[in-house]
Amino acid sequence: MGGKTKGIVEELIETFSFAQELSYKQIEALVEHSNIQEVPAGTIIAEKGSYCHGLALLLSGELRVAMNSEDGREVTIYHIFKGRTCPLSAACVLGDFKGNTVTVTAETDVKVIWVSRRFFARSFAESEPFYRFVINDISNRLFEATEVVDSIAFVPVRKRLAQLLFASSNGGRSPVYMTHEGFARELGTAREVISRELKGFERLGILTLSRGRLDIKDPKELEKLVQ
Repeated sequence: MGGKTKGIVEELIETFSFAQELSYKQIEALVEHSNIQEVPAGTIIAEKGSYCHGLALLLSGELRVAMNSEDGREVTIYHIFKGRTCPLSAACVLGDFKGNTVTVTAETDVKVIWVSRRFFARSFAESEPFYRFVINDISNRLFEATEVVDSIAFVPVRKRLAQLLFASSNGGRSPVYMTHEGFARELGTAREVISRELKGFERLGILTLSRGRLDIKDPKELEKLVQ
């Protein structure tokens, strides 16, 4: 076994709970049937209509999964963090999907292991902890996606923005480093709408705005908007 393969095996064991339930030989087999991809922040690793490389396991970093409309609007469906998998990549290998339906972007420098369709099919019989992990993760991400759809359809932008600000600022205790465009992508709305709402929050004394940063001045008032 080469040094590179050994290093990936050790990373899998440290990062993923399912790997701790597999034998070393089983993990080696997974690595041998996978490709490793390392990309810097800002890289698009999958686009709508692009080829599905396999099941994505995130060894490090953060990915953002988004959908784009024909008029250029973008909405974040969910984020994928270290130690998790992408449910849509799982759908690709489980079903007969020919291409991706979303855009996946590296929010930070990332390291992804792409597990082949062939190995994943074998795992149902040979690596039960692995496919159990994948199925559980798919379920969790799908619930997150339905919450996003529910929020966009039924929750006013002002409340969703307040919720995002409250969470991103650690309850108002930390500054938030995000552009108006970034907020718009996360919430699936227009930049102009975000700018208008943030200016309204500033007039109320809830926060102060500066380029690429905002500071929460009245966490209690912000929390009221969240509820």
